[in-house]
Amino acid sequence: MTEALPGVVGWPLLVVLTGLLGSFLNVCISRLPVRESIVFPGSHCPRCQAAIRFYDNVPLLSFAALGGRCRACRAPIAWRYPLVEALTIGVGVLIVWTLGPTWEALRVLLLGLGLIAVTFTDLEHLLIPDRITLPGIAVGFLSQLYPAP
Repeated sequence: MTEALPGVVGWPLLVVLTGLLGSFLNVCISRLPVRESIVFPGSHCPRCQAAIRFYDNVPLLSFAALGGRCRACRAPIAWRYPLVEALTIGVGVLIVWTLGPTWEALRVLLLGLGLIAVTFTDLEHLLIPDRITLPGIAVGFLSQLYPAP
């Protein structure tokens, strides 16, 4: 089924999109447990509060380019950030490789993203926020009511 996703465009696009989803998961993991907005303010260094420019916020690549440090204050960036991004990319690629570009793959990916967010939030904050689990329960339940054709 993987031939349905064009290799030249589809796989790189999948890697970029899942990398961006991993970056968003990092925002959720950091902010939801402390009841901060996941939208405002934009990404910033937790130590010096300097805004992170868009070119310093590219999943995986920016961490490597910056040597794992904040551009402004040189504070180390937690390894969780590239780990979550890489894991999200790997899970996304594995799901689409196995299930193809299907609605079933999207359902499994959404549940997988929830599990990644729950796991790393719990590891870091010893907390599993309802704002992550309740949507996951809804996705799981609704996907069983309306299974993919």
